[in-house]
Amino acid sequence: MYVATSAMLGKNQMLTVLSLMDERSRPKGSRDPLGIEAIWSYMGRKVVGNLTTVTSNLDNFMVSLLCCAQANASTDQLEQIQTKFLRAEQLAAYLRLAAGNENFLGITRAKANFKNGQLSLGKAESAQILSNQLSYGLWGLYSTAMQVAGLISGAERRLTEQGRALVTEMVLCLGEDQWNAFNSLAQHSQLSVSDLDVLATAFHRMLRDRQLRRTVVQALLNWQSAKPLQMELYSRATDYLSHFNGEISVPVFCRWLSDSSKASGDLRETILQIQSLEPMLVLAGTLMDWLQGQKGSDRAALLDILQPRLDEGLGFTNVWQAVAKLPHRAFLMRLLEAANAPDADALINCVLEQNKLVMQQRGGAAWLEWQGDVLRVRVANDRASIPASLSTYCQGTWRNTYFIGSFLQIARQAV
Repeated sequence: MYVATSAMLGKNQMLTVLSLMDERSRPKGSRDPLGIEAIWSYMGRKVVGNLTTVTSNLDNFMVSLLCCAQANASTDQLEQIQTKFLRAEQLAAYLRLAAGNENFLGITRAKANFKNGQLSLGKAESAQILSNQLSYGLWGLYSTAMQVAGLISGAERRLTEQGRALVTEMVLCLGEDQWNAFNSLAQHSQLSVSDLDVLATAFHRMLRDRQLRRTVVQALLNWQSAKPLQMELYSRATDYLSHFNGEISVPVFCRWLSDSSKASGDLRETILQIQSLEPMLVLAGTLMDWLQGQKGSDRAALLDILQPRLDEGLGFTNVWQAVAKLPHRAFLMRLLEAANAPDADALINCVLEQNKLVMQQRGGAAWLEWQGDVLRVRVANDRASIPASLSTYCQGTWRNTYFIGSFLQIARQAV
């Protein structure tokens, strides 16, 4: 998962950083041992400027805007704003659940509370629907995408003019009386399920309103100051999705986009670079996983397994080399050279050297290293294997979404 982190700089100021993999979402011991996340996220940010891999739910964005409005209505104290935001998020979760919508953050705790009839609101641990709701809920995960799109600003998540305009439309759709009822219920410390009955239906209807959803998507994905490539991507994605039924696939969309006569040269070039890069990242990740399961293996035995798989040819291209400032470029160059040679020994050493470099930068020891001609493994992965055909696997597998997956998921919810 990719998230944003925020730090206080001073009153009404917030420094926002679109970060890489969220440490909170990783299985323990999983730390991107080759630095691949930095590579694909750099490419993804060329076309998608504000979304992350966890911001793909349009309802969550809509609820977040309402929570920002409710939280900032009568105070400028950050702690009070945060508490009010949590209350509004909790109330919205129970309203969504009462209407049969279970697609929100905190569903497990919310369902348990709903079943028991104990609907507490507030900052207390017993009321929070996530283990750390400020970090793992809408406040922590969805705010940055809205800030980058110009809908909120500052550490307090205050609505901007554009954000207020969206909330006004949402309130009109919900109904003024229902919005007042929402604000009133959010002040309570304890609710019963019956308190939600009437408002839940109106709240669900507002979230499902097609025109309103289109308006919010437009604000999120195609805002006025968005990068030109993102604005074009939105236009092309809307065209693609209007004629598409089925499961969204990033590689299928990228192939369609690279073949599209309507796509600009800049957009097609960027997509072609991504298509050139992804098979190499798949190879690197696959080899790392496989080697983690080869503790105590002899070098010659590993080469006997890998070399025939390389001899069939991997078909890697160098289109990605035109990308300036690409992270870990030296590693990618060595990887391409060894894969196309093909040289199994050089390829394994390339992976081991990159892992050592990345771990050194993090102050840790390499996960893999040679002891003479025997492979030492510090962090094992006994479930990994190497495909019989590396060429077929690398050319046919996508491990990384380049944020395009979230972009398509959000865009689709307006079509």
